[in-house]
Amino acid sequence: MLQFHVAVCDDEAFAASSIAQAADHNLSRLGAEVQIESFSRTDALAKRLDDVSFDLILLDIEMPGVDGITFARALRESGAKTEIVFVSNSEDRVFESLPLRPLSFVRKSRFAEDMATATAAFVKAWKTSKSDRVVTLKMAHSMGTFSVDEILYIEARGRDKMMHMTNGRVETVLVTLDELADRLAPLGFYRVHKGFIVNFAHVEQLSSKGVQIAGELIPISRSKTTEVKLAYMDFLSKKNAVMM
Repeated sequence: MLQFHVAVCDDEAFAASSIAQAADHNLSRLGAEVQIESFSRTDALAKRLDDVSFDLILLDIEMPGVDGITFARALRESGAKTEIVFVSNSEDRVFESLPLRPLSFVRKSRFAEDMATATAAFVKAWKTSKSDRVVTLKMAHSMGTFSVDEILYIEARGRDKMMHMTNGRVETVLVTLDELADRLAPLGFYRVHKGFIVNFAHVEQLSSKGVQIAGELIPISRSKTTEVKLAYMDFLSKKNAVMM
């Protein structure tokens, strides 16, 4: 399932609420699970960005203090790739916003129509950029599409394969562990035990006792301890990680 973390920034409480509701409705209709946070000032949003990242920011232009254009410029100068959609009555500032590479511009005068277009464009852009980082797997009653970056590890429980996700959910897929290991190996996953595949990107600690991910200790087969350590070091070197 597609999962997005969205920020809404508008100094008018009613407008912020309307934008959040429209974003949730449109993205849910497109098959996404959405977490939305609202902010009344750009400085509050900037402070939040110290702790989390957002997939999409729906940003008003006319704001008290630092306005939306200035905030977006600082965000781009920091190297952030977060998609930005300006939601504003200030249609005369559209051209001023273009150098900041916004995904879209929602006019409050045509709010419903423009929001539907903007959210559809966002999902399309996300799928295009992540097309090599998603996997579609058979589930009990449907096919599920998952971002591999949100998979912590996979555990075999009989015929079921339990995917433990970054949001705390556990998704059951009907695919063999052998097939999963083959499909996910090029994406940074490794089969450390006959019943477990881990995402090296989420490893917190690796020792002879096992692999620690999100506070959970995943066992390593004794015969594979050295092999797993070498594979993990190779993964880190390709990510240009510092090993000490």
